[in-house]
Amino acid sequence: MLRKLLSALLVVLVVLLGVSVYFTFFGKQDAVSERTAEPEVTAVPEEPAPTPTPEPTIDPALFTDTDSLLIVANKKHKLPDGYVPADLVTPDIAQTAACTMRAPAAEAIAEMSRAAAEDGVYLKISSAYRGEDYQRTLYSGYSASYGSETADTISSRPGYSDHQTGLAADFVEGDGSLNGINFNPSFEETASGNWLREHAHEYGFIMRYPKDKQEITGYAYEPWHFRYIGVEYATAIYETDVFYTFEEFFDVEGGDYAD
Repeated sequence: MLRKLLSALLVVLVVLLGVSVYFTFFGKQDAVSERTAEPEVTAVPEEPAPTPTPEPTIDPALFTDTDSLLIVANKKHKLPDGYVPADLVTPDIAQTAACTMRAPAAEAIAEMSRAAAEDGVYLKISSAYRGEDYQRTLYSGYSASYGSETADTISSRPGYSDHQTGLAADFVEGDGSLNGINFNPSFEETASGNWLREHAHEYGFIMRYPKDKQEITGYAYEPWHFRYIGVEYATAIYETDVFYTFEEFFDVEGGDYAD
C-alpha cells in the first residue's frame, strides 16, 4: 500500500515538474516576443491640402460705370456720347490754364502738390478734364497738321480720351510752354517728372502711358500724364512695376482703334 502511494506521489511530482519547465521556457519566449515585436503603428490621417485663396477679381462693370474711379477710356473703350462727369471741381494746385477734375482726383492732386512742395518740388498742371467737343477740336487740329495716323499716336479721338474721365492731368514745368521739356519724354528728367514717378502712387495716381508700352496702351510714352485710380490700386501697380500699365494690371483690352 505504501509503495503504491509513493508511486502516485512520484507521478504527480513529475507532472508538476513538467508543467513548471514548460511555462518557464515558453513563458520567457512569449515575453521576449512581446518585447521585440514592432509596435503597431496607427495611421494618422493626412490633413487636407488648404484650399487656395482665389485672387480678388474686379467687377467688369467698374470699367464702364461713369461713377467709378476705374472707368476706362482708351482706343478700345469709348465713353458714353456726350459724357460729362457730375462732380467736376477746380483742384488746389498751380495751373497754367483753368482746370477741373472729378472731386476725388482734385482732392488727391492737391494733397500730392502739398507733399511735393515739402520736398522742394512745385507741381503744376496745364490740362485736366477735357470735354468731348474740346477733344474733337484738338484731334482735328492734329489731324490737319500731321495726318490722322500721326494724330492717333499723340491725341485721342473724341469720346476716347482719358482726360474726358475727369481723372487725368498733364503736368508741366515753368509756364507750360513747348520748350523741349513739356509734353516730351525728357519731362521724366525734370524735378516734377522724377518726383511724380516715385511718389504719385502714394496719392492714387499712375503714369497712364508708360515707356515701351505703346502696343498695350495705344499711346507713346507720356511721363507727364497721370491718372487717378485710388491709392490701393495705384500702389499695387507701382509695386508690380513702375512702368506697368492699367491694361496689364486689370486685364483690360488696349492697343489701337478697332477701325
